[in-house]
Amino acid sequence: MSRSTQYIGLNKYAHELVKDAIKTETYEMTTGMFVEPVNGRIYHMAKENDLDVASIRYVEIVQTSPWSSGPMIFTHLRREWVKNDGTIEPEEGEMYCSWMLDPALRGQEYDYETGRYYV
Repeated sequence: MSRSTQYIGLNKYAHELVKDAIKTETYEMTTGMFVEPVNGRIYHMAKENDLDVASIRYVEIVQTSPWSSGPMIFTHLRREWVKNDGTIEPEEGEMYCSWMLDPALRGQEYDYETGRYYV
């Protein structure tokens, strides 16, 4: 079995949350086991009713990276507020659509549909 970085990414619920993004951009989120870049995405969403907020964005960040012949990179979303003056204010403490550790998946590693993993 060869060793490699395995980007798993977002689960089904995260993809549903950002499916209506008005703009998506890619950024270097982390590096893999051979120091190769692993990209994440920033999802720009429509403005909410807050007068001080120009838009909302969800940033894909690494949630966990357990080892299975290399790191398996599971990601989730952090919400950020883009203010009218252009400043960005991350939401404190809250992450969206995280993967859940579930020992019942023993031998399966992860299930995209339920958002559960066990590595």
